[in-house]
Amino acid sequence: MGNEKTNQLLKDFISKLPESYREMFREIAEYAISLGYTPKKTKTKEFILDFSKSKVKRTIMKLEIRDNSIKDNKPGLRLKFYANKGYSEIFNQGIQRVIEEYDGRYTGCYGCGRCKGELEGYTYTYSDGKKIFRCGSELISIHNFGPENISELKALIKGQDEFFMKNNLSKNERRN
Repeated sequence: MGNEKTNQLLKDFISKLPESYREMFREIAEYAISLGYTPKKTKTKEFILDFSKSKVKRTIMKLEIRDNSIKDNKPGLRLKFYANKGYSEIFNQGIQRVIEEYDGRYTGCYGCGRCKGELEGYTYTYSDGKKIFRCGSELISIHNFGPENISELKALIKGQDEFFMKNNLSKNERRN
């Protein structure tokens, strides 16, 4: 899967993970690679793989081994999945967590101009009916996932990729 450099980078990353996460992260990474996303190591002291696709010029996910995450033996997964209309509670909790982590700041539309037409992002609905919009330009951290979430993770990645590809094609068609 991928070229030799990509394969070695993925092998190096996987080898640094706690044993219980290796197969899950390998499967998620290989799936993203199969869709045309290339992992690149970020220029940080921590081991973070950024999965982006040059065709759409977007990052779809990051896999992370951070100093503060490995001490509790949990590597990180951050993902874009706003193009999907439905997802399970574990993903909904990720949206809630990022909204509440900053006390509701950094919500709404940032006005960056990236969205054309309908806003691209997440809407979290509280039990009292209050709705908060979170811009889709940011990745959402997913916590406490396990092997039982892999098929849904892949479906969310696929849905987001299809959205990116459709919108990229539309943009290119407008140029011609």
